[in-house]
Amino acid sequence: MKPAITTPFAPMRRTPLWPVCVLFALAALLFALRLDARLAPAFWWHALVAPSDNDVAQLLVHYGDFPRVAVTLLCGAALGLAGVATQQVLRNPLAEPMTLGVFSGAWLALALATVYAPFLLTGGRDLVALAGGAAALAAVFALAARRGMSPLALILAGMIVNLCGGAFCLALAISHYDLLSGLLVWGGGSFAQHDWRVALALALRFAACALPLLLLLRPMAVFDLGETVASSLGVSMRLTRGLTLALTLLIAAFVVSAVGVIGFVGLSAPALARLAGARRLRERVIWSPLLGAALLWLADQFAQLCTARFGMAMPTGAITTLIGAPLLLAMLRRLRGRPDLTQTSTPRSTPLSPRGLRVVALASVLALALVVIVSLTLGRGLAGWHLSDAREAGALLFLRLPHVVAAAGVGVLLALSGGVVQRMTGNPMASPDLLGMSAGGALGLTGALFLTAHPDLPTLLVWCAAGSMLTLGALVLIARASSFAPDTLILAGMTLSAAFQAVSVIAVSSGDPRVIVLYNLLAGSTYNVGPAMAALVAVCALVALAAVPLCRRWLEILPLGDAVSVGLGVRIGGARLGLLMLSALLSAVATLVIGPLSFIGLMAPHMARMLGIRRAMPLLFVSAAFGATLMIGSDWLGRWVLFPQEMPAGVMATLLGGLYLILTMFRRPAQDRPGA
Repeated sequence: MKPAITTPFAPMRRTPLWPVCVLFALAALLFALRLDARLAPAFWWHALVAPSDNDVAQLLVHYGDFPRVAVTLLCGAALGLAGVATQQVLRNPLAEPMTLGVFSGAWLALALATVYAPFLLTGGRDLVALAGGAAALAAVFALAARRGMSPLALILAGMIVNLCGGAFCLALAISHYDLLSGLLVWGGGSFAQHDWRVALALALRFAACALPLLLLLRPMAVFDLGETVASSLGVSMRLTRGLTLALTLLIAAFVVSAVGVIGFVGLSAPALARLAGARRLRERVIWSPLLGAALLWLADQFAQLCTARFGMAMPTGAITTLIGAPLLLAMLRRLRGRPDLTQTSTPRSTPLSPRGLRVVALASVLALALVVIVSLTLGRGLAGWHLSDAREAGALLFLRLPHVVAAAGVGVLLALSGGVVQRMTGNPMASPDLLGMSAGGALGLTGALFLTAHPDLPTLLVWCAAGSMLTLGALVLIARASSFAPDTLILAGMTLSAAFQAVSVIAVSSGDPRVIVLYNLLAGSTYNVGPAMAALVAVCALVALAAVPLCRRWLEILPLGDAVSVGLGVRIGGARLGLLMLSALLSAVATLVIGPLSFIGLMAPHMARMLGIRRAMPLLFVSAAFGATLMIGSDWLGRWVLFPQEMPAGVMATLLGGLYLILTMFRRPAQDRPGA
């Protein structure tokens, strides 16, 4: 047995030096090529330190190009440091300002201030962004604390806050597009500079936050040893965690207020550093900011290259996401820290008896009928709320009935799609929304709108279905190696959704008049739904209800595991492919009408399961009734709560679903209850 090598001549472990050098070299090469087209290399140094007042090119380079590089490097380093510090104190490799909702909270606060309180922005955007980010982070921790602050609970809480914030932002963008059009482009990450003021301010603020973080380095390193060892060493984990998160919140707020939302840098830079050999915290603190700066600089150079190539402004944040998402998906199998699903599973409930199942089914049908009647008869006018009589309701039936039918059909499709995915994966948190399938359908809609000459209804449906199917297929291929581990599914779905949203941000930045149409498609309003669309959705819902029983055997056996499924004669590959195609098609039709913003696919099966329904067919049919009820209620609330303005049904469903998930996460887990 060879003794361990402990001499000073022991081989050095690999470090992230070569990835940093490669990324910086690529970014510097692109920058040099761009700069060479504007100014001769002999004048670069003069343009940096002492530009000539008579040379316009030198002035543009001095006040435009070089400050942009400085801001990019500072933001990348700041996000890399914030990401590694957040992951360390939360002991969660998936944590960063984006996944914890800080960016969405800050951006939503800026949007609200722009529309309703512009005087708050007179002194700068920092305080507004800080308040929004702090509120979002507080909401995430309040939700995750009820589930033991597990990694999966934190990420799920962050996704809920992100989706709810995105729904609010989309609603504001639709109702106040004239005020928020510029903020939408800037919110995707804009590094355009006109002087050195932003760079200097960022440098001072970053230094003020980085120095305390470096002083907290030793207490943060104790987090790897656990609470018992930390207490014995006199380290207060709560105090250290609070100070660290406050500093990272400041960093994120400063970055958002300066350049907009920049995603994936805080997540990918520490992960790359760890995978490249930086195992200790001290090493990751050194290399993660360097990798973050290099990644963001490279992404910004690509953004400027695309801008010069296609003639439209490309948000750097969107390019960063498109670069970071495939990178994160490629290294997803090597990430550590698998959380336990039982920590965030649905509360236990007693299985329903046959009689109880009949009562629940009847109650769900009656609730659906009641919501339909209310939606067709109750509304608001200039005189307030008004209940229509039979004659008035019949006269308005041609206006209201298509909305009700379309909303009911969409609710059925989303509930069945979510239920099928949950049964197939055995994961109660799987849904078309959280796993990126609806975002894939939205990507298909974007492609149909911008890449086809005449995007009629059949074209939109085909593109939407293709986007959903490709997304879910990619998700299964990614998560298959980990046996559909919850954190892998959630991170992969979040990554795909972020990448698809980046494409939408780029489309919005184009300034094309079709952006308004895209907003309406993504928001999911039933305002323009006519009898033909309503009939199509209704037929698809009825076909889905008839097709689901044909998959009964698969849906009953697959949740039992691969070994049992094979032993019972189920061809797992064919079964999953069939269920994937069915779920993707259902999600595509629903996304075409209601957009990608909806929690119905997660919420309806979850509600049915909480009532004690275990078997596949009763669960799916009751979920379908719940989904239809929820969507009709969302459509009705969206039309009348803010009358005369209309809130899109998809946005309203997302807000209601987010509220439901928040209340669900606030409930005590079954194992914590007395007598459980």
